[in-house]
Amino acid sequence: MGIGELTAFSPAVPVDGQAYARTPRVGRPSTVAPYAAQVAQWLREDPALSGAELLRRVRGSGYHGGKSALYELVRRLRLAPSGN
Repeated sequence: MGIGELTAFSPAVPVDGQAYARTPRVGRPSTVAPYAAQVAQWLREDPALSGAELLRRVRGSGYHGGKSALYELVRRLRLAPSGN
C-alpha cells in the first residue's frame, strides 16, 4: 500500500521534521455581527427567548442572513459568562 501522491504535499504531513503552524484564515464578514448587541440585550431581558423568536425579531430589524449564523451567535451569547 504506500501513500498517495498528494499525501506528501498535505499540510498534515510535516516537512523536514517541522510541523506546520496553522494560520488563521480570513473569511467573509459576518452578517449577524451588527445584530449581536441587540440580541444580547433581548437575552438579558428574557433569557428564555427561543432562537426562532430571536430570528423573527432580527429579521424584523433588517437581518437577511441565515438562521444557522444567528443560532450560533445565540449559542455563544448564552454560553458567555454574564457580567452580573
